[in-house]
Amino acid sequence: MANLVPRRASMFRMVGAHSRALSSSSSVFSPLKSSGKSGGHRDTWKIRHQSPSLEYQAQPVFTENPNGVIDVTDPVTQILNQPTLVIQRQIEFMNLFLGFEQANKYVIMDSMGNQLGWLIERDFGITKAILRQVYRLHRPFTVELLDNNGNLLMTIKRKFSLINSHIKAILPNVRSDTDPDGLVIGESVQNWHLWRRRYDLFESVMSTDERENESFLQFGRIDAGLLSWDFPVKNKNGEVVGAVSRNFSGLFREMFTDTGVYVVRMDPISFQGMENYYGAVAPEALTLDEKAVMLANSVSIDFDYFSRHSQGPGFMIMGGDDV
Repeated sequence: MANLVPRRASMFRMVGAHSRALSSSSSVFSPLKSSGKSGGHRDTWKIRHQSPSLEYQAQPVFTENPNGVIDVTDPVTQILNQPTLVIQRQIEFMNLFLGFEQANKYVIMDSMGNQLGWLIERDFGITKAILRQVYRLHRPFTVELLDNNGNLLMTIKRKFSLINSHIKAILPNVRSDTDPDGLVIGESVQNWHLWRRRYDLFESVMSTDERENESFLQFGRIDAGLLSWDFPVKNKNGEVVGAVSRNFSGLFREMFTDTGVYVVRMDPISFQGMENYYGAVAPEALTLDEKAVMLANSVSIDFDYFSRHSQGPGFMIMGGDDV
């Protein structure tokens, strides 16, 4: 997988209105100055992490849930333990030059730019490749969350979707052979609206011996504007518990490449200095199960709104403000 490692210098440069809207934050974004080839100066942005206190770092960055699917000893916690994740979709060159829909690949990093793992759409061969060209936006897929050594940590699955995207986060069988298909952690369900971008997020409340009667409890809702690039997740009290933000990475890259950078905020520390932008932030971090669903939701948002196949050939819808 060495050929998939992105170039750090280009990956962390963000340009544009969406990043400037978040410029008041000192926790993730920091303004820099650089000169462009066309002359003059332009604002550029570099993702940077404001380290929390030593007391905070000593605590687990999640709310404990003894009835949750994910246990603190499961390997996936090495990624979900992060308060902020940065996800970059890799350039699909055949899609770029030939319009051929390839399997999506993403690299996952912490807010310091340290690589934590991969999100890779499973490629089942020529048959699935043909189906990707036919179904495109509506295609079923399986995305695997891998660590840097290629070990499977979690699976994200979606069936064929005609209108609303419905994604499930699944913990693989890492404890016993009683459940070879893994345990459903939760799901993200797109809620169709003519001019809004909406999702409902659920965590599983089933026990391991109640698989046939699985049920879900809603913990968050996304209700973003028509052209929004920012997707805050709010609880039933209207407090922000997390957010997925698509970042503008330069006009050339947006128009002529199929790549994208997302910041996934899953902890109150991620919103320090951004209260004026996001409003009231919930004081508690998400549970591990809820973080897993948020990570799955970021994949759904990318497929539904920002992959080149979801915007039509050769055109990326520009947006950023709520409508």
